[in-house]
Formats: sequence, C-alpha cells, structure tokens
Amino acid sequence: MKRIVLLASLLVGCFVAGCQSAPEKHYPLKAEVISVDTPKGLIVVKHGEIPGLMPAMIMQYAVADAKQIESLRPGDTITADLVVSENKGRLEKIVLVSKADVMPKSE
Repeated sequence: MKRIVLLASLLVGCFVAGCQSAPEKHYPLKAEVISVDTPKGLIVVKHGEIPGLMPAMIMQYAVADAKQIESLRPGDTITADLVVSENKGRLEKIVLVSKADVMPKSE
C-alpha cells in the first residue's frame, strides 16, 4: 500500500512540474490611444515595433486595472508594461505621456 501511495505522489509531482506555465515576459510599450472601453477593461493602441515580440501594429489589449484608462482619450500617448503569458497580453503600469491635441471648434 505504501508503494502505491508513493508512486501516486511521484506521478502527481511529475504532472504538476510538467504543467507549470512559462514565466511572464514584460515588454516596454509606447503607443497612441485609438479607443478606450473602460467598462470592459480594453484599450486599442497603435504601437511601434516590440523587439523580440511583434512588429508595429494597431492592437487591442486587456488592461490589468481599468481605472488606469478612465481618463484616456483617442490621440493620447501612453507608455505601459506589456505583460505576456501563455499567448495572452495585458497592459500594466499605464502612464499618460501627452494628451491629444485639441483642435478649437470653428464657428
């Protein structure tokens, strides 16, 4: 009986060790805000190339904290930490770099 318990413990240990996910990777991101969906915690940004990950593109990302995007508007420039794990990405540490130019209304 002890052998069965020991064998089962070893199998479970091997399974758990084999199922560990890859560590998260962090990439600095500088981008222009295209659109913001605060209730869903999503932001669409136009970013430059992210070396070792992807070319420049327009992409939608989930955000770790929706409060960080409440005041953002299209055209704003931000920096953020892109956290990638298991083919999923999210933005953290979002910082407003500059507000969009506001054009005066013509009458």
